Amino acid sequence: MMKNTIIILLISSALLAACSNSNKRNVSFLPPLKISISDEIKRDEELVDVIKSSEKAMNELSDNMEQLIVEGKDIYTKKQEDLSLMEQLKVGKLMVEFVSNSTQMAATIEKFDTYVETQKSQELINDTQLKALEEVGVAFQKRINDINEKYKNYFDK
Repeated sequence: MMKNTIIILLISSALLAACSNSNKRNVSFLPPLKISISDEIKRDEELVDVIKSSEKAMNELSDNMEQLIVEGKDIYTKKQEDLSLMEQLKVGKLMVEFVSNSTQMAATIEKFDTYVETQKSQELINDTQLKALEEVGVAFQKRINDINEKYKNYFDK
């Protein structure tokens, strides 16, 4: 019975948080990244859509990662067995929020892969398109590095 109550509380709090946090962005987070689109590919609407979707998903994932770091600072430094019931619930809530807020990234990865595979199978992909797709990967790696750099000493304070 207690386990069911905890699950219901966890789901309820995640739903409330998801509804109440819409369109609010913490100004202390890294600025949204922007992936440039070269003139050579602007006519390839599908590729432009893949790049724009990737940009949006990376910004959402970045914000979600920073939110997870900031909200969980007080519990990430503890061992799991040292967490109180409320702290354990907070960990669960943070994880549910992170997963539910990061669903855009999974859909974007699928869109990205589908585009690449379709172009390759039809032998339609060229160096300009490959370079544009590579820039998406470079932007993602840069954002991960920026987050790591920004928070490298965060838990030492």
